[in-house]
Amino acid sequence: MARSGSGRERSVHVERVLLPPGSMLLKDPMDRRMAPSREGDVAIIGVPWDWSVTGRPGARDAPSAIRRELYRMTSHSPGLGSDISCSLVDLGDVAVAPGDYSLTGSRIRSASREAFSRYPLAVFLGGDHSITLHTVMGLLETVDSVGVLVMDSHYDLRSVSEGLTSGSWLWDLYTAAGDRIACSAVIGVSDYSNPGYLAGRARELGITIVPRLRLVGGLESALEAVDAMAGCGADAYYVSIDMDHIDEAHAPGVNSPTPLGMEPLESLQVLAHASARLNPKGLDVVETVPMADPGGRTPRLAAKLILYSLSHHGVCSRAKG
Repeated sequence: MARSGSGRERSVHVERVLLPPGSMLLKDPMDRRMAPSREGDVAIIGVPWDWSVTGRPGARDAPSAIRRELYRMTSHSPGLGSDISCSLVDLGDVAVAPGDYSLTGSRIRSASREAFSRYPLAVFLGGDHSITLHTVMGLLETVDSVGVLVMDSHYDLRSVSEGLTSGSWLWDLYTAAGDRIACSAVIGVSDYSNPGYLAGRARELGITIVPRLRLVGGLESALEAVDAMAGCGADAYYVSIDMDHIDEAHAPGVNSPTPLGMEPLESLQVLAHASARLNPKGLDVVETVPMADPGGRTPRLAAKLILYSLSHHGVCSRAKG
């Protein structure tokens, strides 16, 4: 009838049958996933802001959705013949002020400046594309000049008479810091998706535009644009991936779905080349709308594009060495 120690025995039993929240069902201790570390080479920052869209809202939910897919993936790539060996440090999400673009922008700049100062590479999970204005401006608080490479079906050079739009961030960036942008290119611009005046504006600013249809016969023009950027003398580079540049069959969960957009394998080849040639200080993935993609294809693809970019980045190469 003695009960001494029974409480401790029950506690030990509970500890053996309970796992931490979110644990995998697969019991393979050698299966290493892309889990965040306390120390590492690459900062991850979420920016759950989507108050600037006039299309489909919901990109505020993307940081958590992309993280969920990213941390389910492994570091192993038989296609590349190597594993990703650099570590991710997840710094959490920017404390956005819902509906307040000015205050949120200030917080994004502060968070990005801190990340660029502390880590060789910062990866931002948007959010709509307006966040890129502030992440790049944060980078410009640490360097004198930048080169900006964008994968997008749109020019994002609009100027609107009122309100907010994520389609104006690149115009706003040139307005704020044009003389400090050493070079820029937009790859994947779609037909019948943009007003014609934006093409003239891009020419006036000296932005290299690579239309999607120019890539159908091969990626040479996109790769040449990246190579030209590598020689433009920028102090640092930034790569922005708007998921709407990918065909809607593969990326249905975006703000502005794109028929006849780029194929994912085309995109990863361009991003791999850009990572190797530019070694960008900053990378973002924007315009993913999880609620528009119940199957999760878009956040899953976003996570994989991040990993391909990391695989070719000098930070991860140095970590391997």
